[in-house]
Amino acid sequence: MTQFDDLPGLRRPEYTGENRCVPCTVVNLLLAALGGAVLGLASHPAVGALGFGVGALLIYLRGYLVPGTPTLTQRYFPPWLRRAFGKESIGDRRIERVEATPAAGTDDPLVAARVLTRTAEDAELTPAFREEWHARMDDIGDRGIEAEMVAEAFGADTAERVGAASYVLDGEASLRWGSEAALLADVAGADLLDGRLEAWPEFDRDTRRSLLMGLRLCLSVCPGCGGAVRTEEDRVDPCCEKPHLVAEAVCADCGAALADAAVVDSETETTVSAFLMELE
Repeated sequence: MTQFDDLPGLRRPEYTGENRCVPCTVVNLLLAALGGAVLGLASHPAVGALGFGVGALLIYLRGYLVPGTPTLTQRYFPPWLRRAFGKESIGDRRIERVEATPAAGTDDPLVAARVLTRTAEDAELTPAFREEWHARMDDIGDRGIEAEMVAEAFGADTAERVGAASYVLDGEASLRWGSEAALLADVAGADLLDGRLEAWPEFDRDTRRSLLMGLRLCLSVCPGCGGAVRTEEDRVDPCCEKPHLVAEAVCADCGAALADAAVVDSETETTVSAFLMELE
């Protein structure tokens, strides 16, 4: 700790130390250097150096020089640039709300198809669908997942396996699952939804991915080993991105990663799984 760290009103621990945002710091240092150069040209190099020194000190103590820097980097720094600074982007995990035309006569096709029951804040699988889904997973797991099943699940003409839980669809689109158990859940879930939802063949790949991810967040038993699934959800507010709700489902026994998703926090007090399975 330096002699400046205890200055009242200056130190901002929420933006410094382990909480310091590297992109924010770089942007502010560049702005401080630019400001110092302008001062140096307008008056004297020593004045410019002093200006830069004051700016650098404020950045050290506060984490930023320009108010609103987190908003600036959130708006103007693309995810690839934040990753270049070693900062994982929540947006890399984000799944947008799906858009699909509800079936005629109902505002919620998943409820009408007896896939879900909904409350004001959450969505749960119906016991009948949960039982049928697990039976389908057991059946497909015994037979083994074939590339044609993955292609059909996501509306592709072809699927090429490139890893234990990775496929390339139609020779260009890459899909990767956190585990073979998660892949099994999606293939079985897509098979069931195809038979229950009239509009399923019309859903694009992103809509199917969102619905299936929402289903996986509802798993209570691991498709791979039969162990209990631990699901956690939290709200994160990274300095360079919008607040997000993040959810993760992992098998407590075998450690299989079953689901990992993030959605922008719309402050509607809904769960991630309910958000992903809400057809607009």
